[in-house]
Amino acid sequence: MAIPVTIEDARRQIRLEEDDESKDADLRQFIDDAAAWVEEYTGHILVARDVEFSFYGDSVAHLRAWPIASNAAAAVTYKDAAGATVVAAGALFNSSRRPARLTPPRNLAQTAYAVTIRAGYEANDVVPGNFRRAMLILISAYDSDREGGEIFQTAEASARRLCSRFRARRL
Repeated sequence: MAIPVTIEDARRQIRLEEDDESKDADLRQFIDDAAAWVEEYTGHILVARDVEFSFYGDSVAHLRAWPIASNAAAAVTYKDAAGATVVAAGALFNSSRRPARLTPPRNLAQTAYAVTIRAGYEANDVVPGNFRRAMLILISAYDSDREGGEIFQTAEASARRLCSRFRARRL
């Protein structure tokens, strides 16, 4: 899956002609920034990729990234006394609800460990339209209010309203 806003969408949003490439470098950065904002605010990963989380101890770990496929496998690793990376066996993973939960093996008590999981929207998945709309609003604000003033604050509030129902309620 590609980011749900294209350079052509961004050009239309800031009212450029379709063949006007004068602001493309800025628009690409605005698209990346808007996608990062949506991901940070909602926990939804717009383009599927491996995501890594760090935890400590043996309590249940809550993975903020979403969506996670029901058949996804979580890789749990830790550093041994010599500093080598070791794959931990015996972790229990549940991605049936959000946030996904991982119960680490008991041998990780008092140990820092990392969890790597593939999360995000795959090629044929449908990204919520509110994410696209929020990104377009943010792109407009990035273009017209480069100092991050009142226009950007208003746009960010609008983006928050569009995306709020997609946030995990409890982590």
